Amino acid sequence: MLIEIGPVSRESAVAWLDYATVAVGELRASETPRVPDRAIDKFEQLVAEWRIAAATGDGPFHWANDEPPEKVEFLMNALYSAGLEIERGAAEGRMTLRPTAADEFHIVMVQQVLDTLARQGGSNAEFVESLRNEWLIARKR
Repeated sequence: MLIEIGPVSRESAVAWLDYATVAVGELRASETPRVPDRAIDKFEQLVAEWRIAAATGDGPFHWANDEPPEKVEFLMNALYSAGLEIERGAAEGRMTLRPTAADEFHIVMVQQVLDTLARQGGSNAEFVESLRNEWLIARKR
């Protein structure tokens, strides 16, 4: 399935990528990891790909790639879990919260990816509905 992110402001994308680089390091260093290593590895790979997309061209950030629905589902669930872990870690003073400058990219990315996954129907749509019931940022605006 084709996953697209954007168009979204390049500045917000860069702010999110800078933040994500820090977050990946903090998640790897967590003494009680709640995010699978293979998800963190994939996050790191995506950040590298998205940095290239953010560094090329003018105008808004845009990225597209084909990914199997089950992989997208796994990564979106891991992203949700990572957010919960980071919120806990930030409350304990050991992790960093996402800066406001990165919010636009984060919201667009989550919404667009979940919308694409929901259009697959069946269990993918059920997964998206369940996640949207739990994750405030994933809810339709």
